[in-house]
Amino acid sequence: MKKRYSKEGFTIVEIALVLAMAGLIFLMVFVALPAVQRTQRDAERRDDVGTLLTAIQKYQNNNRGALPTTNGTSEIETSWNNSWNDSNKPNEGTWGRLYYSFLGKEFTDPRGNNYTIVAKMCSANAGSTCSGNINSVEGKTFEENAYKMYIAVGAICDGSKAVGSSNPRKVAIVYKMEGAGAYCASAQ
Repeated sequence: MKKRYSKEGFTIVEIALVLAMAGLIFLMVFVALPAVQRTQRDAERRDDVGTLLTAIQKYQNNNRGALPTTNGTSEIETSWNNSWNDSNKPNEGTWGRLYYSFLGKEFTDPRGNNYTIVAKMCSANAGSTCSGNINSVEGKTFEENAYKMYIAVGAICDGSKAVGSSNPRKVAIVYKMEGAGAYCASAQ
């Protein structure tokens, strides 16, 4: 009697198909992973905007509702200064003092860079869009505005833009996200 041999194992075509599917899965993961990481960093940045809002509210509570000075309509820009310490503090009533007292050197972007806060009076009428750099982040890349939080004094948020408020003690913070346009937050 003749023995029949059965073929066991996989054919070249089957192996090629499995490898192609595995390669496709790896490709999808490597394409999607940066987007997921960008989304996570933006979520952390939204939390950081909330931290800044909380710091502003604490400052106001300690200063009878007053905000740091903005010198009229000029922009005030400040970031952490490594020379600041208990004997060398920023001046009272400044955005630097708010940064020093309520945020500290740990107020950093998810990439580890210190945030810069840029404060400016919103001179627009109630409901009208604030002018200047406050709302110009929408048309710029993340890198052009990286690590800058724009504070519009006398403003509230309308979507992702800061608009004038009838209350000069209101603030809106606008930040350019890495992946999802601009984000605006204001205290209620």
